[in-house]
Amino acid sequence: MNIRIICLALTVIVLISKMHAQEAEAETWGHQDPTHNFSMQRLIVLNENNEMLMVRESYVWVPPALLYDKQEYVLENLQRLAKDYGIETTSPELRGLFAFKYDYHPYASLRNYYVAQYVQGTIEVPKGMDEVVWMPIPEAIEKITVTAIKEITEQLLEFPDVVWGGSFMVSRTDNGHPTQQTVSFYPLFRRP
Repeated sequence: MNIRIICLALTVIVLISKMHAQEAEAETWGHQDPTHNFSMQRLIVLNENNEMLMVRESYVWVPPALLYDKQEYVLENLQRLAKDYGIETTSPELRGLFAFKYDYHPYASLRNYYVAQYVQGTIEVPKGMDEVVWMPIPEAIEKITVTAIKEITEQLLEFPDVVWGGSFMVSRTDNGHPTQQTVSFYPLFRRP
C-alpha cells in the first residue's frame, strides 16, 4: 500500500473520532458551546427518608438532568432520565421554568425543573457520571456546586406549592461557568 493512502486513512480516522467525541460531549452538556437554543429537564428525586438523589461528574454535584433533544414527550424524557439512573419515580410535577442567557454566545436555554418521589429501583451510575448517591436534603443543597441550580433547588423545595420562574446570566471563566440571577424568582402559578 502506498504510504500516502495509509496517512490519509489515519487522518480521516482521527478526525472522525474527534467529531464523535465532540458530538458526545455536546449531547451530554450542550450548554457549553451550543449551536442553537435548547431545553434541559432537571429532575429532583426525593425518597421517603427525606433524601435527594444527587449525581457527581468530576467536581460538580447536582440533581440529575437531561437535554430535551429527542423526539419524545416531556414525560417520556423524564422517565428515560429516571431509567438512566436505574429507578422509577412517581409522575414528575413541574416546579419551575427558568431562562438562561450566556454572555459568551448568542443562544439561550430553558431549564424546566420537576420534582418526583422515588418508587423503586437500584441506583445505577450512567455513562459519563462518576457517582450517584442519596443525600439528606439540606446536605444535598449545600453540596450543589452550580450557584443557579443551588438557588433554584432551594427555592422549589422551600415553597413547593408554587411553580416558579426566573432568569439567569451564565458567564465563562477559567474556573467554570458562574451564574448570576438577573430576574428574581416570581410565581408563575400556584399548584393545586
